[in-house]
Amino acid sequence: MPLWRKIRTYVITPPFSAFCFTMFWVCGMLVHRFDPKLRGMYLVGWFWSTLLIRTAGIRIVKRGFEGLSPVEPYVFVSNHLSLADTPLMYACLPGPFRFLAKESLMKVPIIGGHLRRAGHISVARDDARSAVKSLADAGKVLESGDASILVFAEGSRAEGDTRAFKGGASHLAIKSGKTVVPLALSGTNEVMPKGAHLLRPGTIWISAGTPAPTAGMTARDRDVLTERLQESVAALLASIRT
Repeated sequence: MPLWRKIRTYVITPPFSAFCFTMFWVCGMLVHRFDPKLRGMYLVGWFWSTLLIRTAGIRIVKRGFEGLSPVEPYVFVSNHLSLADTPLMYACLPGPFRFLAKESLMKVPIIGGHLRRAGHISVARDDARSAVKSLADAGKVLESGDASILVFAEGSRAEGDTRAFKGGASHLAIKSGKTVVPLALSGTNEVMPKGAHLLRPGTIWISAGTPAPTAGMTARDRDVLTERLQESVAALLASIRT
């Protein structure tokens, strides 16, 4: 790592990050008391993420979001590379959203408390009953129209090529009748590699693909839609840095 990146990562970023996390926790605790629809909690997350990314010296290259509505609920389906994916999504998605988070993330100090208060949905990886309930909870969010749902379709972080997408996101989109939007992330594993606790300076890319309406689809179309979404994300990744 070049000297300037070491200085930025280990000298400049830590105090700014500590400030961001402190403000994040304080604001979240205060806003939550007066925010039944959780829109204020979304704004707290957006502000925290944007500030955190900028103070870490990270540049975002964002493509394909021009036609997306900030008030229409979508099912966003993305690949997953790093813990930095979550603040990136907060900074880039066009409106309020909730995401399906692994159960262990809900136990992380500060972050876990905010995720629970902001209405994000816990998923136990190896519990089929929990997965069904989580999808049902996500469906209720979409039906309310209050927020979109974000699903990391691989189920866990990938360290190289994308893993096979799971069918939960397609099931959710078809059952709710909402439009599904493929997303491709690149570079987040470089600014925050697995095992790292601090963001590093760098560039991250996020691209949105063509929205896919699901009206008229049935449960029989789930596997076809899942395959099509994975192909869309792969195509976006192939062109994302060009």
